[in-house]
Amino acid sequence: MRRTGKLALATVLTGAALLAAAGPAAASATSVTGAYAYYDPSRNNFGLQDSKADGNSVFIEYWIGGVKQSRIVNYNGNGSWRDYVVTTGEGKSLEWKVCVDISLAPDRCSGIVYDVV
Repeated sequence: MRRTGKLALATVLTGAALLAAAGPAAASATSVTGAYAYYDPSRNNFGLQDSKADGNSVFIEYWIGGVKQSRIVNYNGNGSWRDYVVTTGEGKSLEWKVCVDISLAPDRCSGIVYDVV
């Protein structure tokens, strides 16, 4: 193979490796005692689990492009899941956290997670 052919082949293989490494974004997740949540950017989907039998509901609070959205709430109790598809804001910033709704006391929340819708 001539030198230019080898160089062209190496360039193509390097480009293919870069594209493979860039692949889809991975899901991000966070939790606090009693709640677990994830966001899957490839499906624009939140998953929310109540993970403690304490009588408290759990929720996700989130902002798209800096604008607060309605809470995603799971009232179904320990072990239950709620899935929610985000249908607006594609390409905008996404900030979110998972919380346990504690009656007559401050809610228990995770730190904020940063993603893109």
